[in-house]
Formats: sequence, C-alpha cells, structure tokens
Amino acid sequence: MVSAIYNLALTTGANRVIRGARIEHVCGDPNLGPDKDYAFGMHIVRTALDAMCTAVTGPTLFDPLEQAAALEVAHAT
Repeated sequence: MVSAIYNLALTTGANRVIRGARIEHVCGDPNLGPDKDYAFGMHIVRTALDAMCTAVTGPTLFDPLEQAAALEVAHAT
C-alpha cells in the first residue's frame, strides 16, 4: 500500500506500506516540475515493487527517501 498517512496504514495491519509524498499527490510532487515529479513518482513505484519482493513478518514501512539516501552513500564510496 502506498500511503502518505503511513502510520494509519501500519496500525490497520497492512504488511507492506510505502511512504507516499502527500495526501493529494501520493506518488509524486508537482512542485518539482514535470521531469523531477516523474522521476520521484517512478522511485516510489520502484520502492513498492522492491517491497513486494521482500519477505516481511508483519507491518513494515518502506521509505523511498531513506532508500535514496542509502543509494547516495553507496555511490559515494
């Protein structure tokens, strides 16, 4: 489940919750401009696909922003 209100999704028992951007625009941010909005949305979708391939034992939050920061650190080394 992609949700901007991820705490609610976790407490209702959704096993895989992907943190969305905003309530009115869950898979992107129109303030970024068309190209960056598209890239941000695709990053959220890729995070959702990775979440579906990840074994979990209970409600788990997948945060696209944390994943992006981890990738930046990996590329810096």
